[in-house]
Amino acid sequence: MLPDTLDVRAALIYFHAYMYGPYQGRFRLFRDRNLKPRMVVMPEDWEIFASILLRRHGVTSHKGPDLGVIEVKSAVSGGSFEYQYHKDSWQEKLQADRRSGHAFIWHGDGLHTVEVRHCHGEQLEEYFAKWEAQEPYLNPNLQRFRRSVSAGWVRANAKLVLRVVDGEADHVWHRGRAEDDGSNRVPEV
Repeated sequence: MLPDTLDVRAALIYFHAYMYGPYQGRFRLFRDRNLKPRMVVMPEDWEIFASILLRRHGVTSHKGPDLGVIEVKSAVSGGSFEYQYHKDSWQEKLQADRRSGHAFIWHGDGLHTVEVRHCHGEQLEEYFAKWEAQEPYLNPNLQRFRRSVSAGWVRANAKLVLRVVDGEADHVWHRGRAEDDGSNRVPEV
């Protein structure tokens, strides 16, 4: 599901131009006026960021993953990742999630830290089976149901593919390199 190489450069250009830079400017304005800003990066921004990084185009249907073969989820650092299923398409979407990759993006500290992790849907089967067994649409008034994948599960099971610290890549995954041999570390310039 992951491409042989990530497009880190293009993803960071998007990140700086449309997410990090504007947020930092807004943050300064709020701070100067003794006000506290809310995080104003939309989930769609993370979908575009992941689309660029993972070299995939988006899909407009709610019946499958955001990027065709990769579902994109974002949360504040350390938070869980929400999955939402609609009444008319939940079974089709759940089956597609089982066959797809999942990109989990954590962001925190005013976007000073970003972490992208990835796993295959087969690894999430314990969640999908439990959600399916709950038969969420026995209640005819329910239009959608929401469930989440825990932060602990993602940290323990999803591969770290990119870490951004203060707007710069701190860790980049490369196909064929061992995860723990230090070779994925981005060299300092």
